[in-house]
Amino acid sequence: MNWETILNYVNGESRPEEIQEVTDWADEQTEHRYLLTYLERKKRQLEQPLKPGDIDEQWLHLLNRIFGSSESNNKKDFKTSRWLTGIAASLLLLCSLGWLYVHNTRSQIENTTQTLQSAQNLGGRLTLPDGTKVFMAPNSKISYNNSFGSAKREIQLTGEAFFDVKHDSHKPFIIRTDNHLAVTVLGTSFNIYARPNTNTEVKVATGLVGITENNHTHFVKAGQQLIYQLSTHKITIKEVNAQDASSLQNQTLFFKEDNADEIAEKLQRWYNIKIEVQPSARKRARFSGEMKDTGIDHLLHGLSYATGLHYHYKNPHTVIIF
Repeated sequence: MNWETILNYVNGESRPEEIQEVTDWADEQTEHRYLLTYLERKKRQLEQPLKPGDIDEQWLHLLNRIFGSSESNNKKDFKTSRWLTGIAASLLLLCSLGWLYVHNTRSQIENTTQTLQSAQNLGGRLTLPDGTKVFMAPNSKISYNNSFGSAKREIQLTGEAFFDVKHDSHKPFIIRTDNHLAVTVLGTSFNIYARPNTNTEVKVATGLVGITENNHTHFVKAGQQLIYQLSTHKITIKEVNAQDASSLQNQTLFFKEDNADEIAEKLQRWYNIKIEVQPSARKRARFSGEMKDTGIDHLLHGLSYATGLHYHYKNPHTVIIF
């Protein structure tokens, strides 16, 4: 369900099929019905049709109410999580998954940008004073300026990272990507893949997030994945396994009926290394299972044993599987 369809419904401009679509959506969950009722009340208060900007400004407050209602009724549906606050001087970096470096870009005395970068071939994990944990894939970075945490918490992400967000209705957290998507959350955990010139993926492990593209906001809940096609600007939402969504957090690669090409793609993303797939590898059976990341050499050896795939290094940065 997107904001445009909901907007048409609230403003009385829906087609018959849209009315049924929104009605069915509202009946799915109490939270959906509450959201719709709130928007209808907002329209009456304004005494004019709601505009897209009105909804974009209000939806975070709506989600805050939704989360508050849901947690009191069913705490297992929305996991209490942690999120990014504070400044770079108070960062505590944990290097069990790799390392990160931090540098400041000073454009003005009052405007300093903090950038955290993971290594080219190693992921990184950082813990902030509030208990927030951010798990970064290799060659990934997040940046934010010194206004972070005042009115809102806003960062720029390039690469891939898993976030566990602390619920704070007064300070929304917004993640912007190179593909001009805005991922807005209050309290949830999710994975974002957002590398330059590639499709963007958002996989939600717990809670609910909103992804805004071209003034349209899409809700994505736990167990769902949003894919933004860069070439067509098309949004697709489908189911995803929660274990897959939280792979970076658990440091476990998740495979489900994956063929050789799909296995290669996951290894390339995980280790920032090139995988060349030979025709013989495509004849192997599909593979399902979970494998703990203990280094690419150990993982390749385990995959070879489990799938029958063979491999050798073409060079330090390229692996051939056959």
